[in-house]
Amino acid sequence: GQDLERRDTVKNRLYMVFVLTCILLAGCVTKTVPPASIYTISPEWDSSEAQEETGKKNSTIIKMASVRGTRALTGTEILYTDARYGQNSYAYSRWSDAPVRLLQILFQVALEESGRFGAVVPPASASEADLLLESTLFDFSHHIKDDGTSEGVVRVRFYVIDNTTKMVTATKEFMSKVPASSQNAQGAASALNKAATNVARNLVSWLAEPGSLLSIEPGLMKNVQVFASTKKAFCTQEEGTCSGKVALCTITGYRKKNKKTEM
Repeated sequence: GQDLERRDTVKNRLYMVFVLTCILLAGCVTKTVPPASIYTISPEWDSSEAQEETGKKNSTIIKMASVRGTRALTGTEILYTDARYGQNSYAYSRWSDAPVRLLQILFQVALEESGRFGAVVPPASASEADLLLESTLFDFSHHIKDDGTSEGVVRVRFYVIDNTTKMVTATKEFMSKVPASSQNAQGAASALNKAATNVARNLVSWLAEPGSLLSIEPGLMKNVQVFASTKKAFCTQEEGTCSGKVALCTITGYRKKNKKTEM
């Protein structure tokens, strides 16, 4: 009877030692893993500049499409590259949402705040629009160089699609590189915020520039016919010129004079 009692006592002691060890290990793990730092895209817009441009507003309605990107850009990791083909993420830092979604909202707000367009509606909107703006995100990461410097890089290509003809009327790629103040997630987030804002401003300037299809009123835009072509083509108007490598534009009903030139 005494031997059985001793064995039970030893088992109980071993069990207590095991439980205490697990508690201590759990405590150590909790102390060594810091909480994740969350960053977002939050640009500062110049409201006075938007008010000055309101007088140039046209009635064109733009619909945003969801930004496309690789799998790495559809997660919340803050990416960095420190080798030619290497890509990693900061372990204890995250974006508040995937870069493809943060940038889609940024571009929409930038176009709205510019005051240059009739309306800018989100992808899920049921409303009709004159143009569809598609985009592909190629880079949104912190580039660390061998010399100890680093920069935030944002690279996006945009496609303007006429909703009437379902043809691409214009396309352009923008890339912005902004030096980072430090080689960590905080420095990356700050530099990428500035780079993303630069791309958004370039997008607004491009879509609102004189002579672009967006400067034509929607009523006249319905008369624009786009024909696929493998040759370079130019469409000349009395108030501006638009050009493209794979499109031949014919604009009718625009100030009586219309010229069509094919090369």
